[in-house]
Amino acid sequence: MERSAIAVLGHLSSSELIQSAKNLAFYLPIKGEISCWPIIEYALSLNKNCYLPKVFPNKKRGMWFLPYSGKESVQQGPYGILEPTAKISEAIRPSDLDIIFVPLVAYDQSGNRLGMGGGYYDTTLAQSHKNKQQPHLVGLAYNFQQVPIIPTQSWDKKLDAIVTPSYFRRFNEPSD
Repeated sequence: MERSAIAVLGHLSSSELIQSAKNLAFYLPIKGEISCWPIIEYALSLNKNCYLPKVFPNKKRGMWFLPYSGKESVQQGPYGILEPTAKISEAIRPSDLDIIFVPLVAYDQSGNRLGMGGGYYDTTLAQSHKNKQQPHLVGLAYNFQQVPIIPTQSWDKKLDAIVTPSYFRRFNEPSD
């Protein structure tokens, strides 16, 4: 799995997408998801501001993006997932993020994504939709996660790009 994550980093590091970004949000992998660790370390080496999601039980399907500064800034949360330890007052609005790297179970070539079913990303992004600027949503996946078509609902947010060990594809733009 680490080899796949490094291949993904190779595509991203040669792209203008990360170079021009200031605030990036990542996820920490669970259940076989492709790892963000190499990309996070790379972003930190470029002095980018890195954020991780934290789900709060009292907010229905909501999450905050809190600062990540190194492995000492996370701890295991109630669901067994590593979460940032920063205070909510340090959270960044999703609209202030340049890129959100999102996990997925499957994706199609139209930019549709199937997540784990909790709706956390769609809900969080819908709440920030009032602002004109939206972050780029970049899915990270293994090649085998591509499917012919994913049924969608009106609230589903499309990916702006997908990165796999084999390629980096922006939707509605030429490939990098």
